Amino acid sequence: MDIEKLLDRAANLKEALVGYASSPGFARRLSQAMSDFSGRAGDGQDQWADAVEMLLYFPGQDGREPLLERYLRTNKNIEPEDRLVYEAWRDRNVLGVFRVDARKGARLGLHNLIDEMDYPAYATAGAEAISVVQRGGYILTRLVPIGDIWTISGTMRLFGPRDLPAVQTLAASLLKRFPTLAFNNPAKAEQARRIVGKHHTIFLDVLGSHVVSGTGADIIAAYRRFLDACSAASVAEDPDAAALVTPAEQLAPDGSFPPELAGSDDVALYHHPVMGVSFLTRYGQVEAAHRTPPADAADPAAEVLRGYVEDTSVPAYVLEDLAAKYPDTVGAAYRAALSSPGFRWEHDGAALLRRHRPDSGRDRDLPGVSPVPASLIDEYRRLK
Repeated sequence: MDIEKLLDRAANLKEALVGYASSPGFARRLSQAMSDFSGRAGDGQDQWADAVEMLLYFPGQDGREPLLERYLRTNKNIEPEDRLVYEAWRDRNVLGVFRVDARKGARLGLHNLIDEMDYPAYATAGAEAISVVQRGGYILTRLVPIGDIWTISGTMRLFGPRDLPAVQTLAASLLKRFPTLAFNNPAKAEQARRIVGKHHTIFLDVLGSHVVSGTGADIIAAYRRFLDACSAASVAEDPDAAALVTPAEQLAPDGSFPPELAGSDDVALYHHPVMGVSFLTRYGQVEAAHRTPPADAADPAAEVLRGYVEDTSVPAYVLEDLAAKYPDTVGAAYRAALSSPGFRWEHDGAALLRRHRPDSGRDRDLPGVSPVPASLIDEYRRLK
């Protein structure tokens, strides 16, 4: 299929998605999303387009799935070949801050400051739509694939060549908020896996287990010991890195920990060999519920266990780990907590986790930390 046909097809598929997202059934969600962009520069049409993009690609604040995911799940009439394109948009879309290296007709040569890859991208609306894009300048936008090309999805925020400091801050902020943005580059993902793997070994050596429990103060101190050990390992590998080392008290100051964690007497520090560090409050209570199942759904231990299942900030692998640790009692714990007499973890556990964390499966193999490009390191460090 030639480029013009691919662009026409992409435009038609996107039009169907936009129509879905702006249908009456999602009017309240769209209105709320538009309010999130009310202070951004641009006219009302740009704010509307940004809101639609957010609904399509991001989960709702209440945890509801992105509308693109919902469209694929509920629309059984999508042609198989179109479904493949939509799935690629869901799984391989690239949100980034791009340097404009070339412009010719409807085609842009773009370099992503976040994943450090080059993208030949096309405007489905034609050359006129990108006539204001300045070579040597920068754009914030999303790219989606079709065939062997990329097309621009949604709006573009434009920056001139002299805006580089602000652009670097924007790129660093995006990377900090969405670490997986770097993993469009397979080399970045592999680099991150190596880093997290080394950190996991350090964690085990320093703290003795992949999960340690205690008071909030205990866990903060343990986390800082781990950070200092990681810094020491970096210096051992590269003595020149000593000049870049920041003490753990500065990397993780008291103010960086939420009060409910710092003041709790039941906190765990968990390190996964791929996903890295998690802080978990009430972990001891949840482990106790696995060890000694609650009597019924009204038992406080059952309430705590349900809270862990429903709390999307608790990684699925934490619950899987606890289930593996207590295979003889995990079924009884969930039968009581969920008031589900027939529940068996080995048959029903995976479905339960998918229901509460529908996006966790696709990111399961992606590291929990991301390498920061050299051009963004200073800005990344300045972010709070």
